[in-house]
This record gives sequence, C-alpha cells and structure tokens, in this order.
Amino acid sequence: MHLTPTEITFLADSFARTNPMSPFVNNKQKPDGTEAASLEEKGVFKDGKLTEEAARLLLPLSAPERCARMIVQKSFAMLEKYTYLSAEKLTLAESNGNGLVITPLEGDSQPVIDVLSDFVSGAGIKNADIHLSLPAPATLLLLACIDLCRIRAIGAYTNGQGVDLHFSQEEVVTQLTSPFINGLVYGLAGNCGVEMPQAESLPSLMALLEEKGCIRPAEAEGRWQLTSDLLLFARNFLLYDSLVLLEAFEMTGENRMGASLELVFCAGMYDNISFSMSPEGFEIETLSGADLRARIKETLDCPSFRG
Repeated sequence: MHLTPTEITFLADSFARTNPMSPFVNNKQKPDGTEAASLEEKGVFKDGKLTEEAARLLLPLSAPERCARMIVQKSFAMLEKYTYLSAEKLTLAESNGNGLVITPLEGDSQPVIDVLSDFVSGAGIKNADIHLSLPAPATLLLLACIDLCRIRAIGAYTNGQGVDLHFSQEEVVTQLTSPFINGLVYGLAGNCGVEMPQAESLPSLMALLEEKGCIRPAEAEGRWQLTSDLLLFARNFLLYDSLVLLEAFEMTGENRMGASLELVFCAGMYDNISFSMSPEGFEIETLSGADLRARIKETLDCPSFRG
C-alpha cells in the first residue's frame, strides 16, 4: 500500500490510540482536501472508515511497541526503510520520495537484507580490527588523527612520493577544525550533533588516546603516530562511498521513548567503521560487510534494547 504524506496525516484520526513512534503522529504535512477520495479509490477508506484490509495493515503502525529506521546513502541513491513491531508482527514502511510504501513482513526483516546486496558488501573479512570505547571529544580527536593520515596517504598516491604519517598536536588541532567534507570528523559531528572539544582539554585527550592504545609517541620529539590497526585503517580508508544510519526506538513509558543510534561509514568491500552512541560517548568498531548486514537485520528486527 502506498500512502502520500497528506494521506498519512489525514488517517491519524482513524485510530483510537497512537504513540510518538507512529508515522501517523510524526508526519506533519497538512491535508489538502483530496485525501478521502484518493483513499477510497485505493481501497483504504469506505463510507468514511478504514476498510477491514487496510485496518489489518495499518493498525500495527498506530501505536507500535518498537520501531527502527535504516538509511543507506550513496552518491547515486538513498534507501530509507522503517520497521514497526506491534503484537509480535513486523511491518515494513519504505520511503519512495512521496510518502510510504507499507508491506507486512511474514517473519523477520530478512527480505530487506536480501535486496541490499547491491548496496552493502557481503564480504566476511575486514582490513583492520578496531574495537574501543571513547568519550565523544576523544572520539573526534582520534578521527582528526585518522583524517590527517588519510589526507596524506591520498596525497602520496597522487604525487607518487613517500608519506610521513607522524603528526604533532598542533597539526591534529588544525585538522580537527578543517572543513574536510570527506572527513570522519565532519561526518560524525554533523550527523550526531557532537561538539568539538575545547582547546584546554586537548592535552588530556591526547593522553587518554595514548592510554587507550590509539596513539603513541614517534621517535621525533613532540610527534605522534597511530598504533598498528588504526594506522592500517587510515591508510586503507581513503574515501568513503557510503553512509549507513541505524536507529532503534522503544516505548519505555507513557509517551516516553528510549533510543539507540549507530552510524557506519563504508569505503569499498573491506573497510567499514561503526560509531554507536552511548551515555559515555561512542563504541567504535570496524565491521566486515557480513557484520554490517547482520547489524542492519538486528536493528530492523526491532529487538528490545532495554536490559
């Protein structure tokens, strides 16, 4: 079933109970007066009420217990899909640029994963093995170190010369505030609303990165370098070609929701890096393509993420 944005708003009054996760609550486009006729033509409405078939499909979306959202963004396309769980039934809603296409799922979200092969690699290997937890300011500082090395590695490929992947704290600060549009700093801060660290905190954050095994002093005084897996990642992750956003929501009380967010940057088949938000900052992890597809399925299956 396809519903336009104004039809979704129009249908909101058809349900006795809704909650903040429902698309009938979240959609704000004002009806233009044609909705009753168009919905009757589609078989959604009859005599001013939902038809029995439409009610079976749409009621699970009126007050879902849990829901999830996936966005896969590439230079040539963007996929946006939502799943809603109600009374153990899973419903898929897909954005098509003019509303939602709504489809019941027989079991889990595997049919969605099956059509992702052109967008998400199914490879079972990854170039670098990274798994660590950092506060948000330290995460951005680490990403500035990585971005700095990425830029220098790209330069080495273009000019055919050697590359120095050592850096000073001052160079990292300059990179942190640069508008490098393909930078991980830029991507994470822009998509997750993370504020840049304050200048006075930088020495302690550099010390934390050393303590966490992310960086170590280089031979030259005052200079640093990434540790092995992070350096391997930086040298391979030159330009990311995809961005995957995964969000999950769960009702935790009357009109109260809990939420999770994961952002994944992808560069080719073997380099994907995930940032999962937590109260303490970010869980940072490299994923294989197979790992990423499993992570997408886990999210779209709408599991409970409360303890």
